[in-house]
Amino acid sequence: MRPLDWLMKGDPVIQYLTKRYLLEERVVYQEKGYIRRYFELYDVKTKMWGGGIYSPKWISTHYTLMELKYMEVFPMHQIYQEAVTNLLDHMWFNKGLVARKRYQDMCVSAMVMGLVSYGRIKDDRINQIIDYILKHQFKDGGWNCLWDSPSKPKKSSLHTTISVLEALYDNEKMENDYRFDEISHAIPKAWEFILRKRLFRSEHDREIIHKDMASFHYPMRWKYDAFRALEYFQSIKMPFDIRMQEAIDIILDEMEKGYITQGKHYPGKIHFQLEETKASRFNTFRALKILKYYDPRSYQQVIQTQYIYD
Repeated sequence: MRPLDWLMKGDPVIQYLTKRYLLEERVVYQEKGYIRRYFELYDVKTKMWGGGIYSPKWISTHYTLMELKYMEVFPMHQIYQEAVTNLLDHMWFNKGLVARKRYQDMCVSAMVMGLVSYGRIKDDRINQIIDYILKHQFKDGGWNCLWDSPSKPKKSSLHTTISVLEALYDNEKMENDYRFDEISHAIPKAWEFILRKRLFRSEHDREIIHKDMASFHYPMRWKYDAFRALEYFQSIKMPFDIRMQEAIDIILDEMEKGYITQGKHYPGKIHFQLEETKASRFNTFRALKILKYYDPRSYQQVIQTQYIYD
């Protein structure tokens, strides 16, 4: 079976993403499959999932919305609108000062902004988060979730930086031009921060920063991996940079069997198991989307090859 045929045998969410991004078909959103199952778990009284806003991980409102956003839920759906507004009310107030001496974590602030922007919600608090992001960019070009912790980190975090970049892109798609010039100046510095590391290597000794950063994971949660960075770069149509090549080579090696595995599962509660087999349609979709843009010749070879799927 060819990879695209295998993807099209998956959940309606995977079928939708495959048609839109790999087959380049005009598709109409349908509330089916995983998305419908998430909606069925929504508590209309509390406007939450999992009985909480940010926790318990990974069934809380925040992380359920993150999954729905990646699945490209219809952003104007009443449930998404209610839940993301509730999230914003709980997670961003007093211009981010959530305790007497503590600001909201930068990574959390960015993810919230991305979710709200995806929902096309016009709210001055989005601009407050932009102010917060711009004010606390590190000299190395990125951001660190715990910038104001007692330890006072001096370097940026890949986890936080990718969340900020994704959120700023969601804000751009909403056509919010607040501090546009300053954002346009800040973003390339963050790109370079990631690229200097060749997406997953230490600038100091060129060792892999963490083995998880060189493997696929879905859902990504708040975690960074090199392929999340490549997917972001693909989404903004970033031209190929030679420093991406090693991560692309990993994809090509993994795709020799016709699919990408599920990867590491992070401890925590889940609403339900998204995929039952070792082979992951979500991760395979992600890999093919990256290859289609950055290595179209290899992409064509992969999608025309017959593989055996369990």
